[in-house]
Amino acid sequence: MNDEVKLGETTLRVYLLLIREGKAMSIREVQRALDLSSPGQAYHHLERLRELGLVTKDTDGYRAVRKNGVIEGVIIVRSIMLPRTAFYLGFSAALTVIYLISLLLGLIKLDLITMVAILALLTFSIIEFTDQWIKLRRLLKLK
Repeated sequence: MNDEVKLGETTLRVYLLLIREGKAMSIREVQRALDLSSPGQAYHHLERLRELGLVTKDTDGYRAVRKNGVIEGVIIVRSIMLPRTAFYLGFSAALTVIYLISLLLGLIKLDLITMVAILALLTFSIIEFTDQWIKLRRLLKLK
Protein backbone atom coordinates (compact mmCIF):
# COMPACT_ATOMS: atom_id res chain seq x y z
CA MET A 1 0.00 0.00 0.00
CA ASN A 2 1.36 3.44 -0.93
CA ASP A 3 1.12 6.06 1.83
CA GLU A 4 2.39 8.87 -0.39
CA VAL A 5 0.21 11.97 -0.29
CA LYS A 6 0.60 15.14 -2.34
CA LEU A 7 0.22 18.32 -0.31
CA GLY A 8 0.06 21.81 -1.75
CA GLU A 9 2.58 24.34 -0.46
CA THR A 10 0.15 26.11 1.89
CA THR A 11 -1.27 22.85 3.23
CA LEU A 12 2.26 21.63 3.86
CA ARG A 13 3.13 24.88 5.66
CA VAL A 14 0.06 24.44 7.89
CA TYR A 15 1.10 20.87 8.72
CA LEU A 16 4.69 21.85 9.46
CA LEU A 17 3.45 24.68 11.69
CA LEU A 18 1.32 22.25 13.72
CA ILE A 19 4.27 19.88 14.08
CA ARG A 20 6.62 22.66 15.08
CA GLU A 21 4.23 24.12 17.65
CA GLY A 22 3.52 20.67 19.11
CA LYS A 23 0.15 21.77 20.49
CA ALA A 24 -3.42 22.24 19.35
CA MET A 25 -3.99 25.45 17.41
CA SER A 26 -7.20 27.26 16.52
CA ILE A 27 -8.09 28.31 13.00
CA ARG A 28 -7.28 31.95 13.83
CA GLU A 29 -3.89 31.03 15.35
CA VAL A 30 -2.96 29.19 12.15
CA GLN A 31 -4.21 32.10 10.02
CA ARG A 32 -2.16 34.63 11.96
CA ALA A 33 1.00 32.49 12.20
CA LEU A 34 1.11 31.90 8.45
CA ASP A 35 -0.36 35.29 7.45
CA LEU A 36 -3.19 33.67 5.50
CA SER A 37 -5.79 35.98 3.96
CA SER A 38 -8.79 34.66 5.91
CA PRO A 39 -9.84 32.16 8.58
CA GLY A 40 -11.67 30.31 5.80
CA GLN A 41 -8.39 29.65 4.02
CA ALA A 42 -6.87 28.25 7.23
CA TYR A 43 -9.99 26.12 7.78
CA HIS A 44 -9.77 24.71 4.24
CA HIS A 45 -6.17 23.54 4.71
CA LEU A 46 -6.78 22.21 8.23
CA GLU A 47 -9.76 20.19 7.03
CA ARG A 48 -7.73 18.82 4.10
CA LEU A 49 -5.11 17.62 6.61
CA ARG A 50 -7.83 16.15 8.83
CA GLU A 51 -9.32 14.23 5.90
CA LEU A 52 -5.86 12.80 5.16
CA GLY A 53 -5.48 11.70 8.78
CA LEU A 54 -2.52 14.01 9.40
CA VAL A 55 -4.28 16.11 12.05
CA THR A 56 -7.11 15.65 14.51
CA LYS A 57 -9.63 18.18 15.73
CA ASP A 58 -10.55 18.39 19.40
CA THR A 59 -11.97 21.02 21.73
CA ASP A 60 -8.61 22.86 21.82
CA GLY A 61 -8.25 23.06 18.04
CA TYR A 62 -6.28 21.09 15.45
CA ARG A 63 -3.16 19.08 16.26
CA ALA A 64 -0.75 17.00 14.17
CA VAL A 65 -0.91 13.25 14.69
CA ARG A 66 1.63 11.73 12.29
CA LYS A 67 4.86 13.33 13.35
CA ASN A 68 7.43 10.92 11.92
CA GLY A 69 8.14 10.55 8.23
CA VAL A 70 9.44 12.24 5.13
CA ILE A 71 7.51 15.11 3.61
CA GLU A 72 8.58 17.21 0.62
CA GLY A 73 12.30 16.94 1.30
CA VAL A 74 11.88 17.31 5.06
CA ILE A 75 12.47 14.49 7.55
CA ILE A 76 10.30 14.79 10.64
CA VAL A 77 11.23 13.02 13.86
CA ARG A 78 8.99 14.02 16.77
CA SER A 79 8.86 17.79 16.36
CA ILE A 80 12.32 18.18 14.80
CA MET A 81 12.46 18.97 11.10
CA LEU A 82 15.61 18.43 9.05
CA PRO A 83 16.23 18.85 5.35
CA ARG A 84 16.18 15.38 3.79
CA THR A 85 19.62 15.95 2.35
CA ALA A 86 21.13 16.52 5.79
CA PHE A 87 22.13 12.86 5.73
CA TYR A 88 23.69 13.16 2.27
CA LEU A 89 25.48 16.26 3.45
CA GLY A 90 26.80 14.39 6.51
CA PHE A 91 27.99 11.53 4.32
CA SER A 92 29.79 13.77 1.84
CA ALA A 93 31.31 15.82 4.67
CA ALA A 94 32.55 12.62 6.33
CA LEU A 95 34.13 11.47 3.05
CA THR A 96 35.82 14.85 2.66
CA VAL A 97 37.23 14.63 6.19
CA ILE A 98 38.46 11.07 5.55
CA TYR A 99 40.18 12.23 2.35
CA LEU A 100 41.84 15.14 4.15
CA ILE A 101 43.00 12.99 7.09
CA SER A 102 44.34 10.39 4.67
CA LEU A 103 46.26 13.14 2.88
CA LEU A 104 47.73 14.46 6.14
CA LEU A 105 48.76 10.99 7.27
CA GLY A 106 50.34 10.27 3.91
CA LEU A 107 48.03 7.34 3.16
CA ILE A 108 47.19 8.82 -0.21
CA LYS A 109 49.08 11.32 -2.28
CA LEU A 110 47.72 14.59 -3.56
CA ASP A 111 47.22 14.16 -7.26
CA LEU A 112 44.70 15.40 -9.77
CA ILE A 113 42.13 12.65 -9.05
CA THR A 114 42.24 13.29 -5.30
CA MET A 115 41.85 17.03 -5.80
CA VAL A 116 38.90 16.51 -8.14
CA ALA A 117 37.26 14.13 -5.65
CA ILE A 118 37.62 16.58 -2.74
CA LEU A 119 36.38 19.52 -4.81
CA ALA A 120 33.42 17.50 -6.10
CA LEU A 121 32.46 16.45 -2.56
CA LEU A 122 32.72 20.01 -1.26
CA THR A 123 30.76 21.43 -4.21
CA PHE A 124 28.02 18.81 -3.86
CA SER A 125 27.75 19.47 -0.12
CA ILE A 126 27.49 23.23 -0.50
CA ILE A 127 24.96 23.12 -3.33
CA GLU A 128 22.72 20.56 -1.62
CA PHE A 129 22.81 22.29 1.73
CA THR A 130 22.03 25.69 0.22
CA ASP A 131 19.15 24.31 -1.87
CA GLN A 132 17.52 22.50 1.03
CA TRP A 133 18.06 25.38 3.45
CA ILE A 134 16.27 27.79 1.08
CA LYS A 135 13.40 25.33 0.57
CA LEU A 136 13.00 24.71 4.30
CA ARG A 137 13.02 28.44 5.07
CA ARG A 138 10.41 29.05 2.37
CA LEU A 139 8.15 26.32 3.77
CA LEU A 140 8.48 27.57 7.31
CA LYS A 141 8.10 31.27 6.59
CA LEU A 142 6.06 32.75 9.38
CA LYS A 143 4.60 36.16 10.02
